[in-house]
Amino acid sequence: MKAGIVFSKIGVPQPEQVIKASSKGVIENLKEVNAKVVPLFEEAADELIKINGGDAKKSLCQALALLSGHHKEEMQARSLLNG
Repeated sequence: MKAGIVFSKIGVPQPEQVIKASSKGVIENLKEVNAKVVPLFEEAADELIKINGGDAKKSLCQALALLSGHHKEEMQARSLLNG
């Protein structure tokens, strides 16, 4: 009996793909943050922006990297042979 399903062969996900996918998950979780708690983090946010020379985007990227779990080191490319 045939199910009519067609599979396509794909390679091992590369580090950039893994990070982008996990950051989407972080953004979905951030949508659940209660607006009433956000002001409690303003002082810390200002400090982080100050540490980064006023660069708010860099500060946000750092926070997202930490939340996604990809903040310790640059991920290495995976082998296409053994993943």
